[in-house]
Parts: sequence; C-alpha cells; structure tokens
Amino acid sequence: MLRLFISLFLVLILRSFASQENSLANQTHYCNCLDGRDGRDGLNGKNGRDERDGINGNDLLKGQKGERGSPGNNARGVVKISDTAEKCTASIAGSVSYNTSQKSLQLCDGSHWPPVLTVGKGYTKDRPGRDCLDILNSRQSHGSGFYWIDPNGGSTKDSFQAFCDMETERGGWTLVATKVSPGFRFIKTVFSAVATATKNADAASHIHPSMENWKEVMFRFADVDTIRVIYNRKAGAPNKDKEEFDKFLMGKSVTLVKNVTGFYKYSPADNERNPSVGFAAISYFHFWSNTGISEHHGGTDKWLDMWNTGEDSNNYIYSDDSRARGTKCIAGYCYLNKPIWVMVR
Repeated sequence: MLRLFISLFLVLILRSFASQENSLANQTHYCNCLDGRDGRDGLNGKNGRDERDGINGNDLLKGQKGERGSPGNNARGVVKISDTAEKCTASIAGSVSYNTSQKSLQLCDGSHWPPVLTVGKGYTKDRPGRDCLDILNSRQSHGSGFYWIDPNGGSTKDSFQAFCDMETERGGWTLVATKVSPGFRFIKTVFSAVATATKNADAASHIHPSMENWKEVMFRFADVDTIRVIYNRKAGAPNKDKEEFDKFLMGKSVTLVKNVTGFYKYSPADNERNPSVGFAAISYFHFWSNTGISEHHGGTDKWLDMWNTGEDSNNYIYSDDSRARGTKCIAGYCYLNKPIWVMVR
C-alpha cells in the first residue's frame, strides 16, 4: 500500500515539471544571438524585423564611411628630385636626377646625363648654340656638360649634342675628339658629330668646318686636376708652319714636321699658365694624319706626345705605365687609361 502511494506521488511531481517546462518553451525562444528577440534583431537579421533589417555580422566591426577628402598635395606643391653619383647606364635609362653643381635636371639616356631643361640656348635641339663658347657668352650656361650646338646655323634639324668644358681657363670649350687607346688616331679627315659627345671612348673627328674662326685648341685628360696644353692659333707672327697645323686640326690629310709656336700650359689647380707671358714653340713638331702628334723623340717630353706607338725616351714627369709613354702624354704626364680630350673654342 505504501509503495503504491509513493509511485503515485512521483508521477504527479514529474507531470508538474513537464507542464512548467512546456510553459517556458511557449514563452521564450532561445538563440545564439546578441540582443536577440525571437530571432529578430539578431546578428544575421536586419533591424530585428523577421531577420530582414538586422546587422550583417561582418559589418559589425566596420566604421562609418567618411566623406571624400580634397586632393592631396606635397609640401608647398613641389616634388623634390635629388642629386646622384650613380653612373648612367642602360639599366637606369629614363631616370631623372638633379645636378646640384650645374643647377639643372638631368635625364639618363643610357650612357650619360644630359640636361632636360627646356629653356636657355643649347638646352634643346630646336634652340642650339653655335658652339660651347656661344652658349657661355649668352650667359645661359649651367656649367660643364652636354649642350645642343649647330655650328653652321640655319635649320636646327642638323644640330647635335656636344660636351662642353665651361670651366677651364674661362671655359667655352667644345669637344672635338677623344683618345683612350694608345694606338688610336684621333684626328681624321671626316667630321663626326658623335665624337663631340663621346667622353670615355675612342672617337676621331676634326674641328667642324663651320667653326673656321676658332682661336684655341686644348689637349687635356678627362680628370679635373692635371695640367692642360693649349694651342693659340694667332700667337706669334703668321707663318706657314702654323697654317699647316691649323689645317691638320681641321681635317686636312698631312704628314709634316714643323716648328710650331703658340703653346702654353694651364694648371686648373692654381689657375696659372706657363709661360706666364707669351707662348712656347715646339721644335720638330710631328703631326701626321695616320699617326698622331708628337714632339721629336729628342725633345723635352714636356708638351705633347700622342703618337700611335711608344718610345724609349723617359724624360716624362710621371707615367703610370710604360705603354703610355709617347702615346698618351700631356705636359709630361702619361696615363694609360685616362681619356684625352681634344677641345676647341
């Protein structure tokens, strides 16, 4: 009897719990939502109305989209381009730099850094100077470098670039030819516009025929410190020997040995010339179109020795290689690998 009573009591209790659980289930719908009410206003709903206007889950962490800003500008509206010591090569062709010494923009064309300014005489092909001295005298020079020149004037279609030394002994020098190899013959009977812009490789040419009023020719190494030898066309009394040397420099084929006056040495380091007054003469001066120019082998070895073969004489002040003696010597200094520039003004 007691067991029956206990069993009935347990059944009643279980039914009571089941009834309460069903009541709660009818009142509340549980979900894994934030602020969820019957699935409305949940993360996947949209504004809590039957999941149509709730917040999209990924949008919860996004900020509100701002208004479009005004166009950006660099400081003071400028772009700064720096100078560079890097050599212009094909791998950086098209690069732009600013040459602080020349105060000009430069564009690497694959071999050198010509200026890209569009103002001033000599800066563009359609506004060339007659030569480097003309550009210097126009007061539009930006220092030593490449400029456009047109010695014959007229149409600018045949203008070409030339390297100009705007510093040595008042400046205004136009590159004519370059000698790098000891055996290279640098003066030839055909003019080459390419040679006027070739600083570091063998390039033969002669003074442009339209520059017939030139006054001086300079022989120098490409570096900035060594002494130069300069020939003055008008120095001394007019004589046949000087006239022949002038014609050689302008492309005439000759094989001559003459006594030629009108030479002096210039030192850029101390801005002095030697002799300080007047000019020196080179006795038995050889200038042969197929060989080069040189003092006699019994000469001083202190002026010009740019022959295509060496010599045994060793009266030179300095020589970095025996192969340079007699082939690449200026003012008694001989360098095997330094380019020699022949320039005119």
